[in-house]
Amino acid sequence: MFNLPITTAAAESPARELAQAESEKPTAVVQGNVVNVRSGPGVTYGIIGRVRSGQKLLITGKNNNASWWRVCCVDTREGWISGSLVKAGGDLSQISVVAAPPPPAPAPRAAAAPAPNTRAAGFFGYGIQVDPSADKGFLVGAIQGMQFNWMKFQLPWKDLEGQPGQVDWGGTDSLVDAMHNNGINVLASIVKAPNWARAGNSDLSVEGPPADPGTYANFVRGFAARYCGRVQAVEVWNEQNLHREWGNEPIDPARYVRLLAAAYGAIKSACPSMIVVSGVDPTGAKPPLGMDDIQYLQAMYRAGLRRYSDAVGAHPSGYNCPADADWRTVTDGSAVFRGPYDNRHHSWCFRGTMEGYRNVMVANGDSGKRIWPTEFGWAVSGNPFPGYEYALDNTAGEQAEWAVRAYQLGRSWGWVGPMFLWNLNFENGEQSAFRIWGTPTYQALSGMGK
Repeated sequence: MFNLPITTAAAESPARELAQAESEKPTAVVQGNVVNVRSGPGVTYGIIGRVRSGQKLLITGKNNNASWWRVCCVDTREGWISGSLVKAGGDLSQISVVAAPPPPAPAPRAAAAPAPNTRAAGFFGYGIQVDPSADKGFLVGAIQGMQFNWMKFQLPWKDLEGQPGQVDWGGTDSLVDAMHNNGINVLASIVKAPNWARAGNSDLSVEGPPADPGTYANFVRGFAARYCGRVQAVEVWNEQNLHREWGNEPIDPARYVRLLAAAYGAIKSACPSMIVVSGVDPTGAKPPLGMDDIQYLQAMYRAGLRRYSDAVGAHPSGYNCPADADWRTVTDGSAVFRGPYDNRHHSWCFRGTMEGYRNVMVANGDSGKRIWPTEFGWAVSGNPFPGYEYALDNTAGEQAEWAVRAYQLGRSWGWVGPMFLWNLNFENGEQSAFRIWGTPTYQALSGMGK
């Protein structure tokens, strides 16, 4: 027999207590790829440093609503970081509200750019869609790093007008000003009706359109008046030929054009220079899940699309098809469509959708108008989100090659407007498979001739 030491627990106790104390310290773990630390709690304050994903900072204070944390330390200095870009942990109850330093003097507003050609929106441009919740300095730097001149973001109407007539523009001002003051044009996709604006029998488990187009028109009129000269274009709704974006209601091109017409008149009355872009999504889905997008586009023209848009929006997704491939002959399409979808369809390929829309526009006497690809791209993932299994077929190199080729094609055709790659910086769900920040695609686009 032998005697066990009786002092083990006592000896370990101080170490355990120290570890527990350390674990309870309030900390902020950075969630974004690159996040700015500022001299005060807001994007109007100057940047004092940048931190990267996974970096842990000690929290030493907060602003009144804990939307910003004061942290230590960045280059030996305390600074402020947005609460939306970190994961806070530890004992946060001990964190006190800290008075913010005096806000910086507002920067002089840049002169408004000359109004675009709204009749035909006759110009090309390089754009990308962003997650607008990210640090505004990061977004500006990432867009400028590619030498792109357009940014798109989605603006949910329901988030800004919770009650009729009570509009809270929230962070939209800071996002728009950050882009405008740095020479970046903005396309806002205005979507998602609030519950009060929808029909009484609506399926509120999915997003849908308003019962009265006039309620949407009132909102976009206010948007256009507020941001005239700072926002260059509005996309009216999103993928309305799909049931999940149209409230599980019957797919109805004529009803959409009534919404578009009301919005067009409202926007032009408030800001004649603001470009109005129609929407649609490439699909081979059959009713009630959706309507073939080329058939839907033809029906929109019958309902008056030509009079109520400055540009025709398109979402020419690439799936696992090269940008310049012909959907009728491409052989690498086995993973694209199954179940309710056609086995071979133009929506497989970027080029097929673009050329198909162009043919409809020419046939309807609208050849002077341009197609704006407001969302396109290629997913890459080793563990794709359900329904996105085709992403297994794509490599990072193919994503980069095809994105560059798509921009080259669009510019060469002469009937394409600004193109918006999906997407820069979304972190979660199926969106993350399309993200290009930190990938070879970002590098390829940065080095691409413009």
